[in-house]
Amino acid sequence: MKNVRYGIIGAGVIANLMARVFTESRGSVAVAVSDVNLEAANKLAAAAGAKKVYADYRQLLADPAVDAVYIATPPFLHRSMIIEALQAGKHVCCEKPFLLTQAEVREVIAAHEAAPQLKVTCCSSRYHDSGTARRARDMIAKGELGTVYRVHFEQVTLASKPGTVLPPWRNDPAKNGGGISFDWGPYDLDWLSFILGDLFRPRVVFGTLGNYFPLTPERVPPCLGVDGRLAAEIICDGGLTLHWERRAAEHGPDRHNVEVRGSKAGIDLCFLAMGAKQSLHRYAYAGAADLAETKSTDTPPDWDNTLVFSIRDLTAAITENREPSNTLADNLRIHGLLDALLKSARTQEAVRITD
Repeated sequence: MKNVRYGIIGAGVIANLMARVFTESRGSVAVAVSDVNLEAANKLAAAAGAKKVYADYRQLLADPAVDAVYIATPPFLHRSMIIEALQAGKHVCCEKPFLLTQAEVREVIAAHEAAPQLKVTCCSSRYHDSGTARRARDMIAKGELGTVYRVHFEQVTLASKPGTVLPPWRNDPAKNGGGISFDWGPYDLDWLSFILGDLFRPRVVFGTLGNYFPLTPERVPPCLGVDGRLAAEIICDGGLTLHWERRAAEHGPDRHNVEVRGSKAGIDLCFLAMGAKQSLHRYAYAGAADLAETKSTDTPPDWDNTLVFSIRDLTAAITENREPSNTLADNLRIHGLLDALLKSARTQEAVRITD
């Protein structure tokens, strides 16, 4: 298989965690790195095996040796970089959140129409890579659960450690989109879209957002200007309802639980490599009164493969000439829902989502 040659734009924490995907001999190789911080760029280049370093990402985009770009910059830079990459003839894998609004996604779609042969994906697809998620997707698609009518998606993550300091842009909605809603929300919604398939057609959202709690003078959360908790009820075309909740566990243990209920059976599973139910648990009545529980033997989520999945998937999509696991249509739907969540939280009213 011919290697897909990547240019990496942005040399921050996540890009350094991703460096190994370009050295694992699976078709993805790094040839260039760009960052305004040349010291950081050189460090990442050494780890990823790239020979070229640029201070200006436009020089990287002009490099004919680059087939695809991995964009790992703050979110407010994504729109222009994605569009310029497409105009330069490069495939794109962009960190989440993909963009800041649905309107920005539409701009990228318009740019992509001029080069439809290029593949574009977002790293929000990371959590597609588990046997349990794929098993759930297959069961739902084949109708094994019957009519799916309710999904309960609850993620309570441990609060930040005392003394944690994040970059200033992380606390600025104009640059970050939001807090936990834009940091974890794209993962949540992309995963739900993946397992539910055509059932995931959000139409109405009623949601709330809240800031991180300042715990004590000694333990102030790293971000106070953006949301640290969210809860939403989502009604989809066809009547499926989803409860979506995510927050930091300021006053209790973490909890990670996904429940999918249908007219024939229900399943519980974990969205990520945390939580009590790492296997997929299926529940169905056997006979008149006995509720039977079975566990699948499919591979549960694991951090190592999860982290680098989106680059592996884009490389395969390019070489096999197929759509990546996350598409522009997926991102249009995800950001339409995020737009509606922000509006609903602001107005305290249900918001209808338009296609």
